[in-house]
Amino acid sequence: MSPARSPLRVCMVHYSDFHIDSRIQRQARALAERGDEVDLVCLSPSGELRVGAGIIRVHSVSLAKAAGGASSYLSGYGRFFLGALGKVTALERRRRFDVVEAHNMPDMLTFCGLVPKLRGAKVILNVHDTFPELFATRFERAGSHPAVRLITVQERVSAAFADSVICVTAEAGDRLNDRGVGTGRTTIVMNTPDERVFGPQRAPVAWPTDGPLRAIYHGGLAPRFGVELLIEAVGRLEDDASRVGVRVCGTGVEQARLSALGDSLAPGRVDVAPEPVPFARIPSELEAAHLGVVPTLRDPFTELLLPVKLLEYVHMGLPAIAPRLPVIERYFSDDELRFFEPDSAESLAQAIAAVCADPAGARARAERAGVRLADLAWARQRERYLALMDGLAGAQPTEEPAKAGLARRRTSIREAAGTV
Repeated sequence: MSPARSPLRVCMVHYSDFHIDSRIQRQARALAERGDEVDLVCLSPSGELRVGAGIIRVHSVSLAKAAGGASSYLSGYGRFFLGALGKVTALERRRRFDVVEAHNMPDMLTFCGLVPKLRGAKVILNVHDTFPELFATRFERAGSHPAVRLITVQERVSAAFADSVICVTAEAGDRLNDRGVGTGRTTIVMNTPDERVFGPQRAPVAWPTDGPLRAIYHGGLAPRFGVELLIEAVGRLEDDASRVGVRVCGTGVEQARLSALGDSLAPGRVDVAPEPVPFARIPSELEAAHLGVVPTLRDPFTELLLPVKLLEYVHMGLPAIAPRLPVIERYFSDDELRFFEPDSAESLAQAIAAVCADPAGARARAERAGVRLADLAWARQRERYLALMDGLAGAQPTEEPAKAGLARRRTSIREAAGTV
């Protein structure tokens, strides 16, 4: 009989609210359920949560999330980094971590694991979003802009400091590897629905023959996610499709503005939740819906995304409408989703109307999409994630002094920084 596995002590650093961030919840719970200890350094109020045989401890870095222009955005990251660095260092003095996992953005959060790494811990950079593409598109900066070049350097240096890099899709991993980030050290862990939260995968929902149809959008409210486009499309619906209303459950600070836009363009047919909806309530929101819509706009950043909201719609048996973007088309076909042309409110309205006109076809696509989703199930992603954690923790140096390992890492960081 093999000896019992010693619980891991894992620290996660993320510039977000644990109670809203589904990806952090999913991974932290996967560790705690098997008995590991997880410390979260983030924006959430401090507290403890018993999960399975393990525990999740939340340590607050009390800062308001940055809003406004590029300088405010970057300075907010800088302030959080300094607060998180101090918090992780203090926690390391109380309990030695096996792994420190930095969830970007920013990528430089990997350096919050500096003291644990000196004492033998492994460091992971978990890339939720490719930062250079996101910054460039959000603030309309060219790739040659000094700020974008600086962000590209910090991405490369941060990944060089890390022992492993996690990406959410193979396409995002390829993009990073093409610019020398995480080459040979990248693991794909897809962000797919967790049955412990959403329950077993559902059969396609039955639509009412008359009365209102409820479309739903949940997720970020930043312009690139296309909520304005969705509201405009709903305002264009006519005939039978005019019975479609949309529920928007968004994170961010745009609720009041989007609600006013809905009142203007589609009176009485757009319901914007006034506050961010906690992730634990999202399954019940989806259960009350008939149709899931992903209105994401096209840009160099969103072309790398496979939106988790789309996978959650499919998991819950909702016929789904999505933009014709490269990664979405890589995983789903026209036989499984109803596509529309990105950035076109008219094309999105036509897609919604076509789905309403053919409920049987919508149901058949939802069923085929559910079969496709089974290949991407969280149970498989969970195994890959936990295997990575165990492999890193088991590979900690035993005879080599930590300082010698750090010296080599410094060399690789200098080489990675290079020129942009």
